[in-house]
Amino acid sequence: MTRPITLGRILCLLALLLAVGCRAGGGSPGEGTGVGDSRGGLSDPAGPGVDARPEGEGWVWTAPPPAWIGMPAADEREIAFTYGHQHLVVLDAEGRLRWDAQRLGLRDVAPRLSPASVVAATDDGMAAFRRSDGSVLWDTSLAERANTPVVAGRLAVTTTWEGAVVGVGLDDGKVAWRTALPGPSLGPPATDGTTVVASWDRPDRRSGGVVALDASTGRQRWAVALPGGGVSTPTVAGGSAVVVAGDLAAHALAMGTGEERWRTPVDGAGSPEVPPLAVDARSVLVAHRLGGLDLLDASTGRRTWKVTTDGAAVRGGPVVGASGSFAFPLHDGRVLLAGPTRDAELLGPPAGRISGLATGPAGTSSAPPVRPW
Repeated sequence: MTRPITLGRILCLLALLLAVGCRAGGGSPGEGTGVGDSRGGLSDPAGPGVDARPEGEGWVWTAPPPAWIGMPAADEREIAFTYGHQHLVVLDAEGRLRWDAQRLGLRDVAPRLSPASVVAATDDGMAAFRRSDGSVLWDTSLAERANTPVVAGRLAVTTTWEGAVVGVGLDDGKVAWRTALPGPSLGPPATDGTTVVASWDRPDRRSGGVVALDASTGRQRWAVALPGGGVSTPTVAGGSAVVVAGDLAAHALAMGTGEERWRTPVDGAGSPEVPPLAVDARSVLVAHRLGGLDLLDASTGRRTWKVTTDGAAVRGGPVVGASGSFAFPLHDGRVLLAGPTRDAELLGPPAGRISGLATGPAGTSSAPPVRPW
């Protein structure tokens, strides 16, 4: 079902709320520092529901209650997400249902969109569905809980909560390689196409680290130990694997060697399901578990902007929107909207919390681009 709503500044669909609209939430972000300060302030309440919202500005897709919708994924064509632990849904840019595939045990992390398939993490592995119609291409058991995979060549590569990195054939679902990690990995890996990097963190919080593997063979290229107690999912930015570790600092590790290129202190430790964001070739946006963001130079680690909040970040990373603005989901359901060239504000849903954000397809129809704001 699709219903028109106003986007305001953030797209409710991609936030995937349990409610049907967005409105302003309580609390204000702390004052930003550095280039383009972000100052606290709240938007005006828009009110829940859709009746008061002009048509043509957006839409919301609501799962049958009491189902919970998982983290979204999107590209220039479509949006994909799971709900109810057994449905995988793909929508077009205007919110129309393309297909709804059923498989018991689908996890609520973001699927991975490839040109021909949608690969979803399951409670015991991964399953791939034909992108055109949702038919099952393969369903592979790994006997472990998988995270959102990345695509490297003809492999879908995932990490697992039980502590492994696994490469599976994108065409046939056959396990190509499997590499054990020193500890659990609760977030997805990252890749530059030839190398896969994965983070891990021991349950006793005493140690963590990042491992780089050859994407085609799973052979270890390097491994770096980091302070545990909060190691984030990695991202690849500026030729480095960037993570936030338990020492309350962001680390950039050279993709080729693992050598630390820079270390920049931040206000909080990392969250395993909250990756940094490669904004462009020069900048990386680092999120930490205290709900703040730091925009860093990808080559030097120099901070160019930051914003703080009174929230916490547990699941879902930031996304980039128009004119260099960012949106970031907080654990209590609010969304931080901020950037070097705009004031910061916090938006909150009428009920529930936000599972994650994604920047959606622009589309070519008369509907406006599907963007976070």
